[in-house]
Amino acid sequence: MNNVNVEQEGRVAEVVLNRPDKLNAFNHDLFEQYERVLGQLGADPAVSVIIVRGEGRAFSVGWDVGKPASAQNGYSHRSAHEDWVRLRWHIRVFSAVFDVPKPVVAAVHGHCAGGATLIPACADLAVVGDETKIAWPVLPIGGGMLGPTAMYQIGPKKAKELSYTAGSHMTGAEAAARGWANYSVSDDEVLTKAKAVAGEVAKTPLDMLEIKKRAANDVLIRQGFRETLDACAGWDALIHTSEGNRHMVDKLAELGIAEARAWYADGGSLTS
Repeated sequence: MNNVNVEQEGRVAEVVLNRPDKLNAFNHDLFEQYERVLGQLGADPAVSVIIVRGEGRAFSVGWDVGKPASAQNGYSHRSAHEDWVRLRWHIRVFSAVFDVPKPVVAAVHGHCAGGATLIPACADLAVVGDETKIAWPVLPIGGGMLGPTAMYQIGPKKAKELSYTAGSHMTGAEAAARGWANYSVSDDEVLTKAKAVAGEVAKTPLDMLEIKKRAANDVLIRQGFRETLDACAGWDALIHTSEGNRHMVDKLAELGIAEARAWYADGGSLTS
């Protein structure tokens, strides 16, 4: 089974994340296939607009962490430099929609969590479900990536709140109200609305669309958006070396996600 499928109707192509049994969590193969497909569609003169969506019950829950290793068995065998190199690749892929030369519409339903939130955050346009959860990690693990990039859409105060509070999230309706998304519709109408938006955009000649995207992105770049993306890998690699992060990873490995969430909610991290 392909981890990424492509569907095309007219000048609109859909990139479909296709690991529905894993809620489209990104593993090595999905990262590679997704990056390759985006590059191919970005260079295809028959495509004017790209929609990115997820198959099944979710857009994507971010990294496929599987059963986490403890800090002792995991981070201790990865240097900060190795972690930085790994994170730079992940961020490059998650944010690749920013550099695709033609407009990208993110169609977000169900759950959009962790690193996967960078896809709609970096896309040109986003349509989200009213009840969709745009979520930060349920435990304070990592943390140098989502908050800084979210500031460009929702402002520093809300971005900091979401970053500082484990298990925080926005609904799709709130995300649209705050400017993180263009539209919020019922979850079963997300793809229909995204196709309608993409179809209207695709009426503009492709060469004009590419110039318009370069002009708009140039403003974000001048505001420091690309430097922020580049810095995220360093901040995340640094936080992975912190004692607090190691403790959280160990607890997650020991208890599993459900029990670790309950432990944290009950204030376990304050008494350990």
